[in-house]
Amino acid sequence: MTADQTRRRASAMSPDQRREAIVEAVLPLVREHGAHITTKQIAQAADIAEGTVFRAFKDKDELLRTCVTAALRPDELCEAVRAVPRDADPATRLTEASRLFLDHFTRFGELVHTLANSGFDLRGGASGNKPSPMDSREQFIHDLNAAIASLVEPHELRIPPDQLANLLQALILGIRFTATSADSGTADQEAEIRARVDVLLHGAIAETTNPTGESR
Repeated sequence: MTADQTRRRASAMSPDQRREAIVEAVLPLVREHGAHITTKQIAQAADIAEGTVFRAFKDKDELLRTCVTAALRPDELCEAVRAVPRDADPATRLTEASRLFLDHFTRFGELVHTLANSGFDLRGGASGNKPSPMDSREQFIHDLNAAIASLVEPHELRIPPDQLANLLQALILGIRFTATSADSGTADQEAEIRARVDVLLHGAIAETTNPTGESR
C-alpha cells in the first residue's frame, strides 16, 4: 500500500473511528513495550503515516491513556459473562464467569505493570494533571457486578444476587495476589476458582460439624 492510499483510507474514517482503529492496532504493542513504544511502531501497527497518529491524538501520552481506558472497558467482558449458559447449575455458571473476568483482569494487570515499569504515570499521564484512565474502574466494577448478578435467580440464593456478585469478585480477584498464584498453571488456577466458588455458595464449615463444634 502506498502512502497516498494509506492517507486516503485514513481520511475516509471519522475521527472517532480513526482513534478506535489506532488503539485496537496498537494495544498489543503497548502491552509489550509500555511507554517505550515509538511513533514509528504505532504507525506501522495501525498501517498509517506517523503524522496521522498526531492528528488523532494530541500526543503519545493521550494515546497510552486511551489504550488503558479501552483495555478496561467492560463491554466485551460483560457480554461474555451474560452469555454463560443458564442451563448449568449455579456453581458452573459462576465458575465460568469467574474464569472470564479473572483472565481479563490478569491481562489488564499485565498492561498496567508494563506501563508503570516504563515510567508512565497511570493516574494522569506524564504531566500529572490530566484525567486518569483509572477513573473508569468504578463503572467497570459496577457493570461487571450487574453481569455476574444476571447469572443467578433470587430464589437460588439466601442473599441478593448483586451482593453475591460483589463477594465473588473479591474472592476471585484475590487469586491474583496469593503467594502461589503467580507460579501456578491453568489447572491450579481452575481448581482455585472452583474452590472459592464452592466456599461462597456453600460456606466454609464442614457439613459434619454443628455450630457448637461437635461432630454430627
